[in-house]
Amino acid sequence: MTPNFSTIKIAGPAGSGIKSAGQIFSKILIDHGFNLVDYSEYPSLVRGGHNTYQITFSNEKVFATHFNVDLFFSVYPNHWQSHQSEFTKSTLVFSEEDFSNIKSKATFINLPLKEMADQVGSPLVINTLCLGVATYLYDLDVQKAKDLICEAYQKYCEINLNAFNIAYSYAEKNFSKFQIKIKKPKKIVKMGFNEGNEASGWGFIKGGGSFYAAYPMTPATGILHFLANKQTEFKLTVVHPEDEIAAANMAAGAAFTGARSATGTSGGGFALMNEAVSFCGIAEIGMVYYLVSRPGPATGLPTWTSQGDLLHAIYSGHGEFPKVVLAPGDVDESFELSHTALDLAAQLQTPILVVSDKLIGESSSSTKYFPDIEVKINKGKIVNEIKGDDFKRYAFTKDGISPVSFPGTPGGEFLCNSYEHNEFGFSTEDAVLSEKMFQKRMLKTKTALKICPKANFFGSKKAKKLIIGWGSPKGAILEALKLMDNKEDFAFLQLKTLWPINPEIQTIINAFKETIVIENNGTNQLVTVLKSQFDFNPTTIINKNDGRPFFPEEIIDLLTAKK
Repeated sequence: MTPNFSTIKIAGPAGSGIKSAGQIFSKILIDHGFNLVDYSEYPSLVRGGHNTYQITFSNEKVFATHFNVDLFFSVYPNHWQSHQSEFTKSTLVFSEEDFSNIKSKATFINLPLKEMADQVGSPLVINTLCLGVATYLYDLDVQKAKDLICEAYQKYCEINLNAFNIAYSYAEKNFSKFQIKIKKPKKIVKMGFNEGNEASGWGFIKGGGSFYAAYPMTPATGILHFLANKQTEFKLTVVHPEDEIAAANMAAGAAFTGARSATGTSGGGFALMNEAVSFCGIAEIGMVYYLVSRPGPATGLPTWTSQGDLLHAIYSGHGEFPKVVLAPGDVDESFELSHTALDLAAQLQTPILVVSDKLIGESSSSTKYFPDIEVKINKGKIVNEIKGDDFKRYAFTKDGISPVSFPGTPGGEFLCNSYEHNEFGFSTEDAVLSEKMFQKRMLKTKTALKICPKANFFGSKKAKKLIIGWGSPKGAILEALKLMDNKEDFAFLQLKTLWPINPEIQTIINAFKETIVIENNGTNQLVTVLKSQFDFNPTTIINKNDGRPFFPEEIIDLLTAKK
């Protein structure tokens, strides 16, 4: 039976075009109608080290890359040894090495990359040579491949096409017995190809975002680069200031003037932004913070992944005030929750945090075509004209959300600062008024519970066991459930709003006798949050905290392990 999915991986040192070749191949696959998810690993080095890029693709929906590899390219010798646990008896490993003494379950094949690169006249084309071989092995459309190679390497189209042709011809002559069969899509649907950071950027644009300030910090920098590149086309203001403190306060200032505003960073940068979060809380300024996590503490593992910042996000800022914490589980949800966050910021006039991680932020997938999507924008309680001179910016209301005016609004002047204040914004230390104003702000939580995204439920409510998770493990969990023989025994609850916790979640959880929490951290942070809201005692907790994501095969082993 012809399989309907396959995984390809390319490895080599930084500077050898690992990711660029991989992304070109991803686009070739999407042009054929395949669905895919990719994943890349790289150390925090400019050159050298060991980099990888892998893709799992299928004619059906793909939720995560697989651990087991079908096709492996080592663009330079000796970049395959650390991946032997990923090889199976059907894995093909290509590298320019003498494999005569190799003992392995995989098939090792010598690929004369240096010799072919010498024919082309450049050692820089080894990544394109691998594309030529892969295109042949998967029996893909040659012209589509060539068109995308030229699109990617416009100034160097000719030399890369030459490399592709040489490698494709070599594969035709020598590798016909190694061709990989896979079910091809019956029809080609228009799709995008985006990483999570780009999807967040598209969500910001489609949600009416107009001001973005950020200081570069891996793995959140992609949002800054993406939006900076779109400034002219979409009339954005994108600022790269001196540090994260400046970025957060610039974004808060822009939001005060009426811009739909955001900033983005990773854990260390967000630590510097905490005072701005508190300021937005008391001044009731609605703005968005993108927190794309990596392992900590401190510098931690700068280029790897973790879900270690959930509690940091929920309890960010000193003092008590309402905030919303959202968590996308994949690239498409990064788009969805990005524009949703801008709406929530406008409606609730309080900080909105979107917590992602390196896996989602820097991994790409076939997605909806974001440029074609139109989003309905909610601007909140904006007042455009006020009669008289007694505008109460912080007026007490039933839902705690007061009308807001922006600078230049006739009659809309008010005082905005970081002190506790009265309805006009003037500072106060009065005990009764301070308590009343605190309660006014906290009323926003009730509205947030009504309008924030609900959890996703996958599977049957008659299932025996409930998996609970948030963020990036979603893909590996869904992919695992797709492949498991006893998939009907499991349901999956994916939380998209991590704060405030909707009480409906308790009802769903209590319907199952056995609950399993899966988190990519070491201290069970979601469990801590749920325990803080209701009586919650999960049957099993599954953690991973080594900088690497969960893979579907790993999830299957963990779910089916005998106790």
